[in-house]
Formats: sequence, C-alpha cells, structure tokens
Amino acid sequence: MPYFVRATLNSSVQVDSIASLIKAYGWREVVPVYDDTDYGRGILPHLIDALQQIDARIPYRSVISMAATSENIIQELYKLRTMQTRVFIVHMSSTRASLLFTKAKEAGMMKQGYVWIITNGLANIIDSLNPSVIEAMNGVIGVRFHVPRSKELDSFSIRWNKMYHQDNPNESPVNKLSVVELWGYDTVWALALAAEKIRVLSNKNNRLQSAKNSTCLESLAVSTNGPQLLTEIVQSKFRGLSGNFDVTDRQLQVSALQIINVVGRSWRHIGFWSLENRLSRKLNQNGSEITRSTSMLNLNPVIWPGESTEIPRGWELPASGNKLRVGVHTSAYPEFIRTSKDPATSATRASGLSIDIFEEAAKKLPFALSYEYEAFDTVDTQSTGSYNDFVYQVYLQRYDIAIGDITIRYNRTLYVDFTVPYTESGVAMIVPVKEKVNNMWIFSKPLSKGMWFGSIMFFIYTALVVWLLERLNGNGYLHGPFSLKQLGILMFFSIFEES
Repeated sequence: MPYFVRATLNSSVQVDSIASLIKAYGWREVVPVYDDTDYGRGILPHLIDALQQIDARIPYRSVISMAATSENIIQELYKLRTMQTRVFIVHMSSTRASLLFTKAKEAGMMKQGYVWIITNGLANIIDSLNPSVIEAMNGVIGVRFHVPRSKELDSFSIRWNKMYHQDNPNESPVNKLSVVELWGYDTVWALALAAEKIRVLSNKNNRLQSAKNSTCLESLAVSTNGPQLLTEIVQSKFRGLSGNFDVTDRQLQVSALQIINVVGRSWRHIGFWSLENRLSRKLNQNGSEITRSTSMLNLNPVIWPGESTEIPRGWELPASGNKLRVGVHTSAYPEFIRTSKDPATSATRASGLSIDIFEEAAKKLPFALSYEYEAFDTVDTQSTGSYNDFVYQVYLQRYDIAIGDITIRYNRTLYVDFTVPYTESGVAMIVPVKEKVNNMWIFSKPLSKGMWFGSIMFFIYTALVVWLLERLNGNGYLHGPFSLKQLGILMFFSIFEES
C-alpha cells in the first residue's frame, strides 16, 4: 500500500510506558487480558519484549473470545482470582472492556490489592464511556495520548458542543471530544493543506485496466497528483488540535503519553511518559520533561481499587494450589530452631534464628510463597546420623526444602543443594598482640642471622666475580693497586647486579 499513512499511534509505542510503570512500582508478574482478535493479539509480542527488558514475566494470558458471554467472562475472572498475580493489563475494545470491568466488580476484583492497567485504545476514549462503566473502573490506571491545552482546542470544543447540542437536544450538552476525533480533524486538515500546496484543480487520473474478477478497489482511478499529494502530507508538520501533527515515516510521532487514574466518574492526571522511557510528573510548555526519574515517587499519588492509597504489592496468596513443604528439625541449640505442635490445629510451629532468616527471605520474593512446616520425627535428634536422615528426606521428596542448623558436608551435597551459609563454622584462636617497639634495627627482624650472613657473603662473592671480569677485560678504572675507589666500584657492581 504505497499511499498508506497512519495518523494514529502504533500499538507498540505504549508498551514501553506500561513497562516503565510496572518497573517503577516494583511488580514482577503481570497477566494480559485481551480480545482474541488481530487487535488484541497485535500488542502481545511488543509487550513481552518490553517486560523481558525489565525482568518481568507473564505467567498466564487471559484471552477473551469474541463469542464469550457474560458467564464465560465471569468464569475467566474467577480463574484469575485463584492465581497469585494481581496485576492485569487490559487491551480490549471499549464494548468488551466495559463488560469485563462490570463483571470484575461483581466478582470482587475491583477491591484493594488489585491493579488494572488499560491501554491507550480504551484510555483515549474513556470520556465517552457509560458513567456506570467508568464508576466500575475506579482505581484503574491507563496510558493515553497527551493532548496539550490550547486556545484553539477550547474554542473548537465550545463550537462543537454547541453544534452537538443543536443536533442532539435530548442528550447532555457537554460532550468531550476524544483523542481519536481530534486526530481525525487534524488528518483532514493535513490533507486540505497538502491539496492547496499542489493546487489540485482538476480530476486528472488514469483509469486502471479492468481485470476479470476485480474488486471495487481495483477499479478505482489513480490520480496523477497522488505522489505529490503523498509527499506534502508526509512532510506536513503543524500544531493541530491534538498537538504537534507529524506523520514523518508515515506514522504519527508521539513525544509524550499521559498516565491517568480513574476516580469517580472521571479521571485524574498522574504523570507523563516520554520517548526516553522515563516517567515525570509535569511537562513544560515545549512538551519536554521537567524532571526525569524512573521512580514512582515522581508521580502523583494513585487511588487504587477499593479507594486505597497503599501501593499494591502485585500478588496475593493463591486461593488454591499446593503449599511448599518445609521440613524442620529440632536442634540441640534451640536458639537456632525449635519446633512444637499447635494444640488446637496440630499444625507444626517453628521458631529460632533459622526460621527467622527463612521467613524474611520469603517476604523479599516478588511473588507469593505459600508454605507449611513439617516436623522431622526421630528418636534421637542428637545422633550423628539424624541430620543425614533429615537431609535425605528432601531427596526422597518428602520435603521440598529443609531448614535448620545443618552443616554442609560432602556426603550431603550428593543429594541436595545448599544455600549460602549464614553462619560461619570452624576453629578460631585469640592471641595477645605485643605493642610495637621503636628500634632502629627492627628492619633486621624478618631474617635470621644465618640468612643475613649468607646474603652478605653472596654480595661479596658477586662483587669479586664482577671485579675480576672487568679487570681482565681492560676496564681502566680497575688498573693499578687496590684502592677505596675500586672498593666503591666493586660494591656498586654487586648491588647493581643483585637488583
């Protein structure tokens, strides 16, 4: 399609902004919810690539069929509730998304702890949604195209609302224009400007040769002004109602996206995302960032689902699923680990340093870890073989992991893998240290007397050999009787050779 120019955003543009949000809030797993259409599936490859760059993963994909009924959507939502991930990215048409959020509220998934992110396809037209749907979407955050305020836009909106009220007197007099409608206006304006520049006065065209079984599109005429018109449209850059209209590379260019938060029956501003893949709270008049940061602290506070201001951690304990079996062993040193039975539930309880370290490590994980303690019952817990048997239970798959004051030994590493030790083992010795003595001969301490004597004799031997060789070779400084000068040369040669 040589004359195709896209005057809307590419779906792949927004995935970087969504990835920036996920990284800023520290979420590690997300579940995309999308239509089973080309539109819904089109964003998935770009989203997966963007999430891989921030070390986030997609544990599950929720695909909503176009033939899905309300009951099917409810079943899918209940399935999502059984999982531990609580961050969802919705990329659906407005009609399907309205039904989804209405049913999500009925299923109790619009409460505290959940995170819903909508893409710009829905966020751009959120003002045109039914008020009851917007109310069901309370706490949702979204990414939309940023439309800067201008006098031209305000004037056009007033005229538009007046005309709309005249044509539709029974509807609300206030009808907010969506970004898509503004793009349409700017696109027609760009086409008109391009037509004026090339002075399209007549309908000069070349009729294509009709072919057998040709479609209506194939029978259309080709204008001789087409290439010139296309060039003018692509090169056209102006300030439109939607902002800077620039279709260079036949694609609408974007400088900033807006992050919004649905509250009540409207939305509020949270921040911006720039092409540099960074988040900011405000933009200056030129549309560039004032402050740049990947931290969520640089964004306005968000009112999350359930009217909560606490940032969701992105996961919860799953409603179903197997728990991690943690084997515990009563130690001879209760400070490390001790076990007991709950008299009411007969569940195993454990405490001590080893348990504290394990539970703190589990809290640092970016996902929910459901576990239960299982006591290792032996007759003699202090025998030399009891810990070997305890570790061997992991190999037998009775336990998933074993916790305790377990010494890392070679024979045990043949069956299990150990973590990095958090306590040091071995023998230590404390010795007194004598104070330093100011002695001018302290430099002689490192060598024994025998070593010093041997070193001096080696120096003398080297000096004699060098002196003799130089004298035989006719060195003028070494002729005549032996003198102090020759002794100095002899010592110099000795030191120089040893260096």
